[in-house]
Amino acid sequence: MRCVCAAGVVALLAVITSSAFALERAQHTVDWYQAHQQERESVLKACQNDHSYDNSADCRNATSAMHGALADSLARPTGPDPEANPAYYAHNPGVLAMTLSQCSHHQAPPAWCQAAQLASTNARR
Repeated sequence: MRCVCAAGVVALLAVITSSAFALERAQHTVDWYQAHQQERESVLKACQNDHSYDNSADCRNATSAMHGALADSLARPTGPDPEANPAYYAHNPGVLAMTLSQCSHHQAPPAWCQAAQLASTNARR
């Protein structure tokens, strides 16, 4: 019984240490791909063209960088912030009350709080 177990352990160690099962290291990190858009797009194009690369470290890093870049682009407002304008709250008392509540718990940007407070003062007049 000992001989069979020892042989099994040796076989398992041989498989684990085999270079065929070694983890592939990426050429670049997610942060690098986020900072280098052209290279990211080139890698993504290659990954999408040949799905045998889907699980490669660089495909995964480039994909993560693409998702991060997309999230960043959606998070940045492209125009003026409507919630920073007191007029935004003039005809919507529910939004005004919610924003003032968020402000009292320090959960809203200062510009929103100033605008909501000004709208609230103007509504009382």
